[in-house]
Amino acid sequence: MKFTRKTDYALRAMQNLARRYYEDAEEGRLPSPVSVPVLAADSDLSLGFLSGIMARLSRKGLVKAIPGPGGGLRLARSPEGITILDIVEAAEGPINLMDCMSHPENCADASGCSIMGVLHTAQGALVSSLRNTNLKLMVRAKASPFRELPEGHYLKPRFGCPVLK
Repeated sequence: MKFTRKTDYALRAMQNLARRYYEDAEEGRLPSPVSVPVLAADSDLSLGFLSGIMARLSRKGLVKAIPGPGGGLRLARSPEGITILDIVEAAEGPINLMDCMSHPENCADASGCSIMGVLHTAQGALVSSLRNTNLKLMVRAKASPFRELPEGHYLKPRFGCPVLK
């Protein structure tokens, strides 16, 4: 399973907006809106594709559009209040590893299937990890990957790279 480019763009754009949020806060300013062309250029993303994604994020209440000269987009709430799950589901829709998980009645082998239990556990872990990570943690992780996440938020690495719980 892999997320599409929509999720990649949404996460990168939201991370950019969160960084700007904290930069403005450090200087004692309210978060200033950023135009989509500036956001695309700063994040090295396709303007046309990003425009559609930002419209989705706006409809889902994650970014707020500020009209007029000097307008643009900014986070609709603080980075702590926006989970990575919020962003992924706004871009992709609900996480569903297999169709039978949301509609087991359509599965011919639902009563004897051992796959669904395993995937249900995996999906639960993925959703939990994304729900427990917000934009603030993601921005902090960029500066110091996995070292500043809350205790118990990731599994201790056996082979180098920590794995988020």
